Amino acid sequence: MEKEKDEIFKAFTAKAVQRLKDKKVRRYETLYVPSLDQNIKIRNLDYPEIVECTEIEDANDPNASDKYCIYLAVVEPNLKEVAMELKDQGEIKTYPEVVDIFDMSEIADIAMEIMKLSKVIGNKKVAVVEELKNS
Repeated sequence: MEKEKDEIFKAFTAKAVQRLKDKKVRRYETLYVPSLDQNIKIRNLDYPEIVECTEIEDANDPNASDKYCIYLAVVEPNLKEVAMELKDQGEIKTYPEVVDIFDMSEIADIAMEIMKLSKVIGNKKVAVVEELKNS
């Protein structure tokens, strides 16, 4: 019995190590944006970036969190560089405003895809496993 528990522990530890390594790998996805008639490339966000996004609150803009998420995650074209250019031209006041180039529905869709890619939202659910008890 003790040997079996030891094997289970070793197998779980090996899986844990692999999962931690896997989480450090950047993942990318290409999305088509109809309003721009162009593809964009997004990346997954890491945990601190996700926390940063969820802490954003703006009474005047209920989508501020989604917009910041998109600002961080769109890598092609690099939205940060586009934002710098638009700010220099006086078109926007803050960098995350660059996201306003997308339609509102697209902002929601892009943010959702970023959350899926970042594994914040997923299809796999934790399930209860019923065990028979010795009586």
